[in-house]
Amino acid sequence: MAESFINVNNIGFWIGDAFVEAMQLCLINEIENQKLDSIEWIMEYKNGLALQALPMIPSGMRMLIEEFLTTDERKSQLLKLIDKTMERIEISDDFVTYSNLHKMRIRAMTIIVENKEITVKNQEEFDNIVSESWWLTGGVPNLKNGCQHSFKLLKKLINGEMNTTASSSVGFWDY
Repeated sequence: MAESFINVNNIGFWIGDAFVEAMQLCLINEIENQKLDSIEWIMEYKNGLALQALPMIPSGMRMLIEEFLTTDERKSQLLKLIDKTMERIEISDDFVTYSNLHKMRIRAMTIIVENKEITVKNQEEFDNIVSESWWLTGGVPNLKNGCQHSFKLLKKLINGEMNTTASSSVGFWDY
């Protein structure tokens, strides 16, 4: 599986692209659950995450942290979204399943199409794009634990609690 380096100012962590996509989809889901779309920057962030979730650039996925967390208020809001998402993952065995992530992926693709970021000719093309993901085939081991751990790492990064760079030898589960 391809890995991307999620970072702020070149400090961050390596993570499998499937987990990056799962974080993106879960955050989109939480933004919509909390009806935060009325906040302009959150709506733009949600739309950016949806576009990033497309499997276009293996090892080039991003969480758009530097672009959107430009104030302490925004940082605080994203940390609250992460906490709520981690809570959902913890209390539900159905939240980060392959079938639920597939539903979230359909929603992300719908956002992209509605925003005219891409155009699709028909439902078949839409479905084909939605189907291009590692987790869809069940190819991601430890899905629930991996998603929880991914969000823990993202929180550490946002809170400035990391010092690893892209060349560090620390692996995903070693943090």
